[in-house]
Amino acid sequence: MKKLFIGFILSLIVITQYAQVTKFDSKESFYPQFYPYPGNDYRSASGEPGPKYWQNRADYKINATLDTGSHKVSGDVEITYTNNSPDNLKFLWLQVDQNIYREDSRGSATTTQAGGRWANTKFTEGDVIKSITVDAELNHTRQNILLRDTRMQVWLNDALKGSGNKVKIKISFEFTVPEYGTDRMGRLKTKNGWVYEVAQWFPRLCVYDDIQGWNTLPYVGTR
Repeated sequence: MKKLFIGFILSLIVITQYAQVTKFDSKESFYPQFYPYPGNDYRSASGEPGPKYWQNRADYKINATLDTGSHKVSGDVEITYTNNSPDNLKFLWLQVDQNIYREDSRGSATTTQAGGRWANTKFTEGDVIKSITVDAELNHTRQNILLRDTRMQVWLNDALKGSGNKVKIKISFEFTVPEYGTDRMGRLKTKNGWVYEVAQWFPRLCVYDDIQGWNTLPYVGTR
């Protein structure tokens, strides 16, 4: 009887724990973003802008040159980023799309192996970031910069406050134009010389919104 009673208690414990673990709403996991939810001040339930809707802003000044001898683009970009959100941003995320042409990139691990028109058979070093300054302070240090595939995270010494505050980022960069790139990136040798097609070529801010925060999907070359 004692063993039976202990077994009964253990069964109740297991059932209780299982009930706690399985409080799972499968519909919640597959909601398509904001549409099933009630509206708020930022956007309505239909997705339309609400009375307090905001968008962050990035303004670019770019100086760049193309060296046809080395097939390299070198440039300096000055980005003025305006944080119109209500959040204080401790770091910024940027797209560095040229890193798709590195041998260790996510895009090279998929499209190059599978073949097709996006397959890149000659790799480059991707975006070579020479320097980064944020509001005139050098931020190009190991602890402040995180490079992950085609994305770069820049930590700020002081959080960028919301409601219209600005930060100025200056980036010096260069990359080699690949001979076989993606749909809008590459070079072709003709009888009249090299023809270049260059797109997705400068470091640019990722989108920050009230739904996903930073939008940091990697670039894999299929657009």
